[in-house]
Formats: sequence, structure tokens, C-alpha cells
Amino acid sequence: MKKWLFAVLMMVSGLANAAIVEGKDYVVLATPQPVSTPGKVEVIEFFSYHCVHCFHLEPFITPWSKKLAKDVSFRREQIVWGKQMEPLARLFATFKVTNTLERLHGPAITAMVQQHVDLTDEAATTKWLATQPGVNTKAFMQAYKSFGVNAQVARSTQITRDYAIQGTPTIVVAGKYATVAAEPAQLLKVVDELIVKARSGK
Repeated sequence: MKKWLFAVLMMVSGLANAAIVEGKDYVVLATPQPVSTPGKVEVIEFFSYHCVHCFHLEPFITPWSKKLAKDVSFRREQIVWGKQMEPLARLFATFKVTNTLERLHGPAITAMVQQHVDLTDEAATTKWLATQPGVNTKAFMQAYKSFGVNAQVARSTQITRDYAIQGTPTIVVAGKYATVAAEPAQLLKVVDELIVKARSGK
């Protein structure tokens, strides 16, 4: 094979490997959603504490999120597809209002997926919280039943519907690009490219 032809083929192959493809790696939301962080590229991980794929993604996405550029914002949202999932949204909201999200998010996924603790059950949740170092279980459960947390549970239900989330984990970039299921490392590569795409405005 001639050197120039080989070089062209290698270049095309490299571009093919680098490029993400709509419909294969990501989809465009039918109804783009407004971002809550104007001036930044917003990245949302839609997850669930009972999701085994979210469990496998967790060791990858947490360190990845801590290295994001300053013009990128990252947050998580517990999805709610029905009444049976509201307790998980309640747990997630309580983590946020008690400032324990960073400390307890990972252990909660592990508890549900690997240790088979039913965190949709209030009694089981209370018992599990008592095993977590530095957690005031009584204060946590008071917040768990508060009006503010009730409102956040309703919001979780609404945002799941607004973003038309069909599976977890789904990562949405800039309110309009949603990832398609993939292995953790590949999924985050797609998100990195979607961030670049969102910055360029394409």
C-alpha cells in the first residue's frame, strides 16, 4: 500500500474512532430543557440507588466529576418513575439538605446493590444510617419527613418526566444531549465530547 494512502486511511480511522454519533452514542432530547447554571455547560447524571449500572459507574464518575473544567457544572438527580421510587428521591433530597450527599451517596448505592439493604423502607433506612459514621440519625430522619424534602421529591418526579428519562444511568449535557447506554469509561468519553460539542454550540 502506498504511504500516502495508508496515511489517509489512518487519519480517517482516527477521526471515526474519536467522533461520537447521534443515535448511537447519544440522542437529542425531543424537548430541550432550560439549564440552571447559565454561562456553564450543565451535566446531569440521572441515576437510581437501586441501579446496578449506576453502581458500576460510581467509581468512574465521582473522580471524573472532580476534574471538570470551571465552565462545567455537574449534579445528580434521582429518577422517579412511580410511587415505589419516591423513597429513594426522599433519601437523595435528605442527603442534600443535611450536607451528607458527598459522604453517603456512594455508600447508599453500595448498600442497595451489593448489600441488598432496602433503602425504600424507612425502618431499614434508619437502621442503615445508624451504621454510618458521624450521622445524626434522629436529625436526618426529621429532615427526611420535612415539607422541604416533600417538595424536592415532587420535583424529582417532574424532572424525570421533563427529561423523558427511560433508563439509568443517563447523562444529559446542556439540557439537550442525552447519552445512550455504554460501559463506564466509554460513557464518560461520550460525555466529554458532548461537553466540547455544547461549548461550540453545534
